[in-house]
Amino acid sequence: MKLPQNSAQSQRMSYLLIAVIALIHLAIAGQVPLGVDEAHYALYALHPALSYFDHPPLVGWLQMLIAPFGYSEFTVRLVPTLLFAMASIQVLHLTRQLFPAADERAPFVAVAILNLAPFLQLMGWGLVPDMPLMVVALAAIQVTYKLHKAPSLGLWLALGALYGLAGLSKYTAVFLPLGLIGFMCQYHGWRWILKPAPWLAALLALALISPVLIWNQANDWISFNYQTDRGLTVNAWQLKDAVVIQLAQAGLYSFLAYVGAIAATLALLRKRWQSDKDSAALLVWSAWPLLLVIGYSAGDGPVLPNWPAMAWTLLAPLSAVWIIEQWQQRWVRLLTYASTSLSLVVIGFVFLFFAFMPLKTMPFMAKALRDLNGWQQAAQHAATLKSEHFGPNSDAVLLVDNWTKASRIAWYAYPEQTQVLANRTTQFSIWFGQPSPQSRGILVRDKGAEANLDYPQFGLSCERIDSLETGIDGIAINQFQFYLCQAK
Repeated sequence: MKLPQNSAQSQRMSYLLIAVIALIHLAIAGQVPLGVDEAHYALYALHPALSYFDHPPLVGWLQMLIAPFGYSEFTVRLVPTLLFAMASIQVLHLTRQLFPAADERAPFVAVAILNLAPFLQLMGWGLVPDMPLMVVALAAIQVTYKLHKAPSLGLWLALGALYGLAGLSKYTAVFLPLGLIGFMCQYHGWRWILKPAPWLAALLALALISPVLIWNQANDWISFNYQTDRGLTVNAWQLKDAVVIQLAQAGLYSFLAYVGAIAATLALLRKRWQSDKDSAALLVWSAWPLLLVIGYSAGDGPVLPNWPAMAWTLLAPLSAVWIIEQWQQRWVRLLTYASTSLSLVVIGFVFLFFAFMPLKTMPFMAKALRDLNGWQQAAQHAATLKSEHFGPNSDAVLLVDNWTKASRIAWYAYPEQTQVLANRTTQFSIWFGQPSPQSRGILVRDKGAEANLDYPQFGLSCERIDSLETGIDGIAINQFQFYLCQAK
């Protein structure tokens, strides 16, 4: 990675990098079918609500903005592409704002760190709730820094509004005000919390997240209970699982970002940080509580790779400043070159593979496309079978055995109703109800080929009536089975 020579070149190179990444995302946006999460959150836009079972509503509300352009793979991916570009620009300006005494090349390095994270590249292409949260969190840090330097009621209200938007994005937004409290107490004592302005900001944030509260109150707080059980419950903690998530974060967010953030944090804690210590502390308070909770929770079960995205985004400016300050050390330069090369290879391979899907030359990659290939054909074929067997205007439904399959079937077969054969609440049971003996319809499966299936808990018996093989370049990827399901 060749570093810019001055501030103007740093800015030009940053904007060039941001533009190139955005163009790459848009170039292949319409060529790849929607994945599990993309389809799920796109369905939010087709079913407007105050909130949803697994996440607050902002991710769906943002997708509603593209309705005038029509929904397609390309338009659905416009929102994450724009949000990722916004986040990159924010990181550029935030680094300048927080670290004015740092080397003028640091802003570009921060932007590069963000864009060299393989997993953030995927998030900037396929929308998940963490993407709007990242944008809002970066803005919140900018306002918090201004508050720290010169507090005012206007800044407090702006921060309250941003916290409200963060709460509408994802529940991990709660770590932002927790970080604020820690930072402000460290630098301003505790008396600031007795003033009216912070409480007015809290009331504004609460008002903005009221849709989430109203929806949950009407639905027995199922979203809060689900997220608490999923993310905080620890039953049998194991060190190896906790270590695995650390290695995964290093690989997915880049080894350079991982090592840089940890080294910079240790330098601050050991009082070896040279300048703008308050800025470094602000980022540490805002990011590390989330990383520590995720790191501990991983010892008892799987942690999804997008959960710490906000934290690694906020730490990018801190890592950049540390890298520049330590650039004379040979191991830092070697780490930078090695990590950058690895990230470029991984990101380049992923996007080139998505763009061309050359299975004839890489047939071993067929399994990697199982979540993408054939679901549109399967959904449309299931809808056709439903119409043939039950009539075009019947109350029959489409059935699947997992919500991850439901997202793509429901998206590509919209407006058909899709139910999940599972004894637990999902977003689909809220939209379409739980299966029952009255849930006659067509079951879609992508594994197994049993002639008959029984679901006694739902009073349904299913008979296989058709199959569909999908693939690319003559190489089979998915084998879908279709079952006619009726009351036993």
